[in-house]
Amino acid sequence: MDQLLDTFLTWVSGAGMALYPAQEEAVLEAFAGNNVIVSTPTGSGKSMVALAAHVAALGRGRRSVYTAPIKAL
Repeated sequence: MDQLLDTFLTWVSGAGMALYPAQEEAVLEAFAGNNVIVSTPTGSGKSMVALAAHVAALGRGRRSVYTAPIKAL
């Protein structure tokens, strides 16, 4: 799993991005196999954490489902 985490983090930096501290903490927990709840403002990178959780789940041979709330505009 460490190699998969390294690959994910390399992809993030290679794409010219850097994780915020809250993202980094959540990503590390997801790759450690822990449940994660991310409650941060819009635009703070929750989708990046979801992507990392997908990668971690698939790396374990598990299924992963992402849902997003429907917002009334």
